[in-house]
Amino acid sequence: ESLLSRFEYVYCECSFVELYTGQKLAADVVDWLWQKGFRLKGIYNPAYDLDGVAVQADFLFQRY
Repeated sequence: ESLLSRFEYVYCECSFVELYTGQKLAADVVDWLWQKGFRLKGIYNPAYDLDGVAVQADFLFQRY
C-alpha cells in the first residue's frame, strides 16, 4: 500500500467468486483502489467456469 503513490497504473487479477478462503472479491478491490485514488479503466482476459459464469479477469486501474 505504501508504494501506490509511485504508480500511475495498477494491473491485477480479480475474482468474482471466492476461490480462496478470506479472499477479497473484485468489488472489494475496485472500492479499495478507488479510495486510494485509482479508477477502473478496463477489464481483460475473463475466465469462465463450465456454466459460463465469469470467475476471474484482469483489471486495469489508472490514478485519477
